Amino acid sequence: MTKSSIQAQDLAQFEANVASQSQLAVSRRAVTNCGVVAAATDEEEENKLVPLFSLEVDAGDVTNQKQSGRCWMFAGLNVLRVALAKKLNVKTIELSQAYLQFYDKLEKANFLLEQALALSDEPLDSRLNIFLLDTALGDGGHFVMFRNLVKKYGVVPSSVMPDNGVNSATSQINNLLHDLVSHDMVLLREAKKEGKDVEALKAKMLQDVYQVLAVAFGVPPKHFVYEYKDKDDKFVRLEETTPLEFYDKYIGIDLDDYVVLSNAPMTGYESYQKYATKYVNNVIEGNPVTFFNVSLPEMKQALIASLKGGEVVWFGADVLAQSLRKEGRLGANLLHFDELFGITTAKDKGERMDNRASFCNHAMTFTGVNLLEDDVPNRWKVENSWGKENGDNGYFVMDDAWFDNYVYEIFVRRKYVPADLLAKYDSSEIRWVDPFSVMWNEMD
Repeated sequence: MTKSSIQAQDLAQFEANVASQSQLAVSRRAVTNCGVVAAATDEEEENKLVPLFSLEVDAGDVTNQKQSGRCWMFAGLNVLRVALAKKLNVKTIELSQAYLQFYDKLEKANFLLEQALALSDEPLDSRLNIFLLDTALGDGGHFVMFRNLVKKYGVVPSSVMPDNGVNSATSQINNLLHDLVSHDMVLLREAKKEGKDVEALKAKMLQDVYQVLAVAFGVPPKHFVYEYKDKDDKFVRLEETTPLEFYDKYIGIDLDDYVVLSNAPMTGYESYQKYATKYVNNVIEGNPVTFFNVSLPEMKQALIASLKGGEVVWFGADVLAQSLRKEGRLGANLLHFDELFGITTAKDKGERMDNRASFCNHAMTFTGVNLLEDDVPNRWKVENSWGKENGDNGYFVMDDAWFDNYVYEIFVRRKYVPADLLAKYDSSEIRWVDPFSVMWNEMD
């Protein structure tokens, strides 16, 4: 009979094995005095991550999401502001994250209440209902959710609706909204089963959410006048406009022109096949969050073409892996945890995803690349949203091997995608799946 619990003799053997490996004593002293990451850092690899690039796009000053999970929104607005800065002839500009955050919370509440009605016949503790309850009203999201918000509500400059303390430190408001909306989801399920007027009840619930947001964030502007000084120190006042009119007139990018290119080699996910789920989104009737797996060379080709076209590129990655936050370095061989502890961890990208050990947990933008002969990249310039105190004034350096291992998706405009790949994308019908693989985790 096989024993299942840890026995005294097991502990003795474990201890003896540790004692027999003299290098672990060195590791222990290093970890105890320096910490795990510092002790595992390979300085030679770190020194290779030089912040010099043969191709760069001027993206402006780095933004700061602070203690919020709005990276996907910051990265999306950082893509748009490049076009806006050119149009307004300014060196840098910031678009309001607070404005979109307000509507994201409201739309997510509506989305979750609609899902509660759709799944009312399922047990409350079904896997789908638990998934929805666990994800109710968090900060996270995807590029498509950003696209849905901008298409419906437009954008405003940050000076028109700036962040306040609640916008940038969201744990308390998120807890309150989760409590409110998860309770409402249960009440709405019960009302439907009892044949009550769920439409009126849901409207009241959304009114409550709106009130909370209005108190916490302020009411978003419907019209505004924008004043600024351009690169030549010339004062400019734009005529009164709505957020949608402002977007159309001064940015004008067709957000439906963007396609997703993913490299997420999970079990069961085929190449050149679109995947989407009905249970991860914000705006009802908005575009679905979709993935389309391609090879790494195909992804990089479209990315480099975008940078050459003067456009920064939104991407999702596992920023927690092999990274130095303060220094702003992302290197595939930067941290040697296996050597430090004498262990073996998963090396395969797909295996890490299947095991839920690695996933898209952060969105940033590519703003540059260092190209060798034949346009072969060896390092990338990354705009983060963690403020200027991290990295080189907020910008990170990524080596190409880190890209291969930990970058999972990019969004590029159609004109930068090779024709044969674009044909595969357009001909692929969406395959609808459940939201339980790590690619559906919302980035924050």
